Amino acid sequence: MRTELLGQEKNVVRIKVEFEAAEFMTNLDEVIRGITKNASIPGFRKGRIPRKVLDMRFGRGNMHREALEKMLPEAIKQVTEDYGLDVMDAPSLKIDDIHEGEPVTCELVIEVRPEVELPELEDIEIERLRQEVKDETLDIMTEEFRKQFAVLRPVDRPAGENDAVSVLFTICSFSPDETEVEMSEPQPSSIDLADPNVRAEVRNALLGKSKGDDTSAEFEVERDHRDASLAGKKIRYEIKINDVSEKILPDMEPEFYKKVMNTDIETEDDFRKEMRTRMLEHQEREEEDRVCEKAVTSIMALSKIDVPDSLLERQIDYVKEQDAAEVKERFNIGMEEYLGKIPVTQEQYEQMTRAKAAFTLRRMLVLDEIGKKFGVEVKQEDLEAEISRLAVLHGTERARIRAHYYKNETNMSQLSNGLRYDKIGKLILDKIKIKDVDKLSVEEAAGDENGAYEIAEAAVESEA
Repeated sequence: MRTELLGQEKNVVRIKVEFEAAEFMTNLDEVIRGITKNASIPGFRKGRIPRKVLDMRFGRGNMHREALEKMLPEAIKQVTEDYGLDVMDAPSLKIDDIHEGEPVTCELVIEVRPEVELPELEDIEIERLRQEVKDETLDIMTEEFRKQFAVLRPVDRPAGENDAVSVLFTICSFSPDETEVEMSEPQPSSIDLADPNVRAEVRNALLGKSKGDDTSAEFEVERDHRDASLAGKKIRYEIKINDVSEKILPDMEPEFYKKVMNTDIETEDDFRKEMRTRMLEHQEREEEDRVCEKAVTSIMALSKIDVPDSLLERQIDYVKEQDAAEVKERFNIGMEEYLGKIPVTQEQYEQMTRAKAAFTLRRMLVLDEIGKKFGVEVKQEDLEAEISRLAVLHGTERARIRAHYYKNETNMSQLSNGLRYDKIGKLILDKIKIKDVDKLSVEEAAGDENGAYEIAEAAVESEA
C-alpha cells in the first residue's frame, strides 16, 4: 500500500491511498467466495455460481466496494499512524474507477482534531474563597436535621406554620380562555407547612384549617414551569384536609446523633465538631470545583481554536437530540410542541443551542489539548480504584460494578473519560495560581456559565 498527502484545509486532511492489484484481488476473491457459498440462485448450486451471474445479480461495483471496505480498517490505522493524525470522526471515502488486475486508488477524507493554542496555565490566577462553618450555620443545620427526623403526632386543632397536613387534592387546570376545565383524579399528599418550597397560595389556604375542612388554592403557573402541560395555565387545587399533625423533634442524644452521622457519638459537642468537619469538607470540595471550572473558562477564553463548522454543526445536532429525548421522556411530546408551551421562540432556542454547543465543544477541545500536552492518561489501576470506590458508594459487590463497565464498551468509555477529565482538572489546579481570599472580587463573583457560553459563541463566530 502506498499513500500520498493531497492537502489539508483547516482540520480536513485528504490522503490518496493506492492498493496493489494482487492485494485487492485477494480480498475480492474472498468476497466472491463468501457470496457463492451463501447465495441461493435458482438453477445453480451453492458454490458453483459463475462470476458473470454474480456480477449480474449482485453488481460488480458492489463487490468491488465490499472488497475495498475489507481493506480499509487496516489501511486507515496505518495512515493515522504514519501521518500522526488525531482523528475526530470516521473518514469518508472517494473511490476511483476500479479495474481488476490493476492497482486500486481511493481518497480518504479525514477530519482531525483542530489545533488549539493554549495560554500559559501558570499565568492564570483564580481566587479561592476561604471556607468556614459558623456556629449560627451549625444551629440551623442541627434544627434542619431534627425536623428531618421528627415524628408526626396528630392534633385536634387548626394547622399552624410548623405543622404538617395530610390532604386529598384535585387539580383543576383551565384553558387559556377559561372556558374548559380539566380535572385530575384525587391524589393523597402530605404537606409540610414549614417547607419553603410549598407555594404561598397553598400554604395560606391550609393555615388555620382543621381536620375535615375543605379549602382551595388558585394561582397561575409560571410560563417556564418544568411541566410543559401546566406551564402558563391557571390552576386551582381543591383540597380536603384529612389530618393535622405537629412535629415532635428528637432530643439531642446519642440515638439522634447516630441517625444523622451514622457513627457513634455521645455528646452534643462531639456531634457539632463532626458536623462542622463534614460541612467544611463539603464546602471546600465545592469551592475547589468552582475554582477549577472558573480556570477552565478562563483558559477557554484565552485559547485560540479554529473551530470547523462541521464540528460545531454536529455538536448542535447532538444537543438538539439530547433535548428532544429529554422532552419526550418527561412530557411525551415533540420539541416543536414543547417550544409552543414555553416562553422561548424557535429562534431563541436555536441561539441558545448554538451557544451551548459552542461552549461544550470548546471546553472539550481545550481540556483534551491540556491532557495531550501534559501526557494525562488513565491507567488500569485508576479504573480499578474507581470501580472499588463505586462499589463502596453504592453498597454493592465490586464484581457487579466491574462487570457493568468491562462488559459494555460505552460504559467503560464514559468511565475512562470521566477519570481522565478529573485528572486534567487536578492538573489545572496544580498549574494555575490560586489566591486565597475572604471575599471574592466583583469580577470573580460575576463569572458564570452563561458568560462562558457567550465567550465561546463569540469566539466561534469570529473564527468561522
